Amino acid sequence: MAIASSGKGGSGGGGDLAALQQLLAASGSSSSGSGRVYMGQTYGQYGPHGGSGSVAPQRKPTDLWASEDEAAQDFYTWNTKKQADFLSKGVLSGMLKIGDGPLEAGKLWKKLVKEAALYGAAGKKVSPFDLMASYVQASGGANAWKNMGVWEINTQTGERRYTGPGTYLGNGKAQMVDTRVDLTDPDTAKAVATKLFQDLMGRDPGAGELTNFASALHSAEQNNPVVATTTTQYDMDTGQQLSSSTTSSGGVSAEGKQYIGEQQVKKKKEYGAFQAATTYANALESLVFGSPE
Repeated sequence: MAIASSGKGGSGGGGDLAALQQLLAASGSSSSGSGRVYMGQTYGQYGPHGGSGSVAPQRKPTDLWASEDEAAQDFYTWNTKKQADFLSKGVLSGMLKIGDGPLEAGKLWKKLVKEAALYGAAGKKVSPFDLMASYVQASGGANAWKNMGVWEINTQTGERRYTGPGTYLGNGKAQMVDTRVDLTDPDTAKAVATKLFQDLMGRDPGAGELTNFASALHSAEQNNPVVATTTTQYDMDTGQQLSSSTTSSGGVSAEGKQYIGEQQVKKKKEYGAFQAATTYANALESLVFGSPE
């Protein structure tokens, strides 16, 4: 059964709190004394309430005490997140190390419970949560994180977190993926279309033909974006960049642009006539002047 309170030294919901209060009442553990552990405070309600014009109910704090055994067992009723939060605080305090798990965290909780019980025996309201907070504060806690290049390092525990761009792959290596659409500029598109029309049609393209080519080209480029992947190696100690390389894929190549233009030209009715006329003219020229040696 989870021991929880809504006041100093604890956290939790009303369901846990009601169960705890029922347990303490049944076991006679509702007052302090030898072997008792202070678990924070809960807030009940008293005073007039309900009805038109009533006064808002007041909240009355009540101290929560548990036996040492009850408090020690409480850790094993916590959900995964609460245990993980406690474990993180243990690492920040220096009482646990990176790589420790629930087993080590449970042992630390029992240690804090025993220490809190000593305060309880002396009539002092110090919960295991209060003790943990004091250890975290003494070690520097959240303020122990320092920036070093692309690293954020905890000076107390040595834990290292990557804060640079992209995704961290491990071993000082990070990767950033950039996806973009490269659209051909109008002058280049006009130059490609003009050469194709001159080669295949024997004339320059008209304004509408240039527009159709540009539209087809941009559509293809939007459907084939350029994907640039940059891999960077950082120094594990200083966080400084050691090397970087980029590979690209996708996009529309020069050959692809020419192919798109050719398809636009070949759709035209005059294309076949022009090609036939060109073929006839070449054949006639060969007959008159002879084939080149």
